[in-house]
Amino acid sequence: MTLVLTVLLTAVYAVVFVKIVKWLYKYYAFAKIIDKIPGPKAYPLIGNTLSFRKVKHEDRYEWVREMCKQYDEGIFRTWLGTMTSVHFTSPETVSTVLASRTLITKSPIYDFIHPWLGTGLLTSTGDQWHQQRKLITPTFHFNILEEYSVVMFEKAEILKECIESELKNNPNKPIEMFDFLTRCALDIICEAAMGVNIKAQTDRDAEYSTALHRITTQAVKRIFRPLLHYDWLYYHTQRGKEFKRTIETAHKFTKQVISEKRLARQNRQQDNADENSECEKPKRQAFLDHLLDACDREKMPLTDEELREQVDTFLFAGHDTSSASMSWALFCIGNNPDVEEKIHEEHLRIFGESREPATLRQINELKYLERVIKETLRLFPSAPSVGRKVTEDLEIAGYKIPKNAIASVQIHYIHRNPKHWPNPDRFDPDRFLPENSQGRHPYAYIPFSAGPRNCIGQKFSLLEQKIVLTAILREWKVKSALKYEEAKCYNDFILRPQQGIKIYLTHK
Repeated sequence: MTLVLTVLLTAVYAVVFVKIVKWLYKYYAFAKIIDKIPGPKAYPLIGNTLSFRKVKHEDRYEWVREMCKQYDEGIFRTWLGTMTSVHFTSPETVSTVLASRTLITKSPIYDFIHPWLGTGLLTSTGDQWHQQRKLITPTFHFNILEEYSVVMFEKAEILKECIESELKNNPNKPIEMFDFLTRCALDIICEAAMGVNIKAQTDRDAEYSTALHRITTQAVKRIFRPLLHYDWLYYHTQRGKEFKRTIETAHKFTKQVISEKRLARQNRQQDNADENSECEKPKRQAFLDHLLDACDREKMPLTDEELREQVDTFLFAGHDTSSASMSWALFCIGNNPDVEEKIHEEHLRIFGESREPATLRQINELKYLERVIKETLRLFPSAPSVGRKVTEDLEIAGYKIPKNAIASVQIHYIHRNPKHWPNPDRFDPDRFLPENSQGRHPYAYIPFSAGPRNCIGQKFSLLEQKIVLTAILREWKVKSALKYEEAKCYNDFILRPQQGIKIYLTHK
């Protein structure tokens, strides 16, 4: 018996040993190619992990920016354990990645939010992604955006009431606008996506809105802890168990909404079929309603789980990004009185002395405000970087990038690349005048990414920002409590301010 056991253990050890040797051979062959790309000194197997861990969470954004400056060829590499990222920091190098129709698989970092989003439009790839994109694109048609705008106008008015209440309670103090705008954007996206009013602006303890915030913050914390990348280990920790509970809370809410939508839709169809009339749609349709219509039209039925993945993706991609951009826009306007004055002049020209809420036609005429938003997104892109998994060997800028590396597009640095943006740290909305945009590299400005995987909701976001910012700026003058040099950022899937966005508001 002892002999048999010894033979079995020897065989097991031999198999494990061979697998380890094969893995090490592949790793070193891979590392030999990658390490020809410039980058900080890395150690075998642990890479730059020790350096990463020494940098505080709030300092990582600036640390990456310094790396981008140090390696100014437009490309450099880093290692997090045995996972390598090749960073692209110039329009010339990034164009190869984003323009590709085959490099559409998101980086493994998105795996950390897979338990929430599944394989929705943001995280899917290949034929599945192409089918989803085809199905969802019509739900962002201009005519449908008009329907969504009704929600935006309503929530902007609630935001004004919340701000007014805060000003009465705390006069002469700056307001933390990031929090206000996040709740406003969440209200907008939930009603636009699901047709549900979660009252995030008036109910600050709402379970669903709290869950969404926790999901993203917990996922980001996991990224920089390589040991916790293994699901088995992570979900045995207290953090992993808490993350799982938070996901379940978010899913429960979305599933309930989908179930109710399905039932209401079936009841309408049954009632109208009994009366021999066409199915009457609700007066205001949400993204979910339009998605169900698209499924019927394209004869591509989705299960409740697939619908949930698309709705959750819309929620994730649509609320934090817009709120961040609007917050940074107020910060920039509040630091540039001349810009605020031009916005005021545009308002006078379009609205006159009227105090009535803006119309969609008037919002579309706000060309200067649109340039202000674009310039804000240049300096403070909501998503400061995006990643792709390299699924085939590439050659960029004279360097070979092997399959299975991660291509990381550093949008925040590309937007301040002095070769393409004169005086790049200066806030100047007129950079986006037609005459000043001529000849600019098409990949020098990519706040919504670019190429086949660009953001499908960018028109939705720009419309939302114009409506909400207009509601604020028609009512109040703004002044930032922090100057440019005092504002520090950190990357938490989106570009967040470390000290918030504190704004003084005074009635006009």
